[in-house]
Amino acid sequence: MAAFLSTATGGKLPEAGAKQALAEHEADVQQVFDQYVAKDYEGAYKTYLAGFEQIFGAGKAISGAIVAQNPDKFNNTKPDTAAADLRSALTMLGSEHFALATLSMEKGYDGDPDYDYVNWAQDQNTAAFKAAFTSIYGADAGNQFEKLWTTNHINAQADLAAATAAKNTNNEQKDKTRLTNTFANDFGNFLATATDGNLPAKDAVAALTQHETTVTDTFDKYVSADYAGSYASYREGYKLMSGIGENLGGAIVTQFPDKFSDKMPTSMPNTGMGGEQTNHSLALWIGLSAIILAGAGFIIFRQQKQQHR
Repeated sequence: MAAFLSTATGGKLPEAGAKQALAEHEADVQQVFDQYVAKDYEGAYKTYLAGFEQIFGAGKAISGAIVAQNPDKFNNTKPDTAAADLRSALTMLGSEHFALATLSMEKGYDGDPDYDYVNWAQDQNTAAFKAAFTSIYGADAGNQFEKLWTTNHINAQADLAAATAAKNTNNEQKDKTRLTNTFANDFGNFLATATDGNLPAKDAVAALTQHETTVTDTFDKYVSADYAGSYASYREGYKLMSGIGENLGGAIVTQFPDKFSDKMPTSMPNTGMGGEQTNHSLALWIGLSAIILAGAGFIIFRQQKQQHR
């Protein structure tokens, strides 16, 4: 694969660097699997988060090589700007959230032994998102984000899984309403206010409603053993996060154009494919990476075990 990528990009992506990055990716995949089999769930989810970030960095390096190879096809622009980094960071966190949310609900419903650990991974994702909002809008906005994101979103997903497992249809419907209605409206309006309307409230609410619908559809189909349908919904929901990251990132860049000037020094990310990590005023990749990969110890798990287990 490294030889293929190097040849395809006319050498803009060095073969040695590509091989190193691909080897790191495969090592992450194998390590997650080995740790999971060994019931080292803490290690498995830490490696999962690290591997999730690493592959986004690899994607950035590949796109940079393709753009360098074909400047005319991309209007002589470059993919490693501060604005692109912001969009990619938000997309990475959104995609990671979707993957962990659906995984957590399924594991909660099944009563799997790694349920608390996938919830820990979700907490890391929440902390990284909070850091992003704090870096842009300040501590108060970061705290407001955390409350909105957790109350009728993360917690509601866990409650829905528990209600479904207990066959409590009344609570199931209430929890779905919390997700697709209460959270979507509250968080959509929060984003509209934070971005000074550059992300219109109606668009934000519609996108979040669609997001929560794909989350609940993926879960419902899993519960009914419609696995083909569940994975189809999963792919749809995962893809949706790229659009959300693009639109939110675009709104923030429009709101703060000076913070995302192309005059800032940029370079290829340090993914083993050559180059260094991009630096910009918000230091998102540095700050988010530090939080995502923080492994000094577990925070307190949310103890939301189903009562019927």
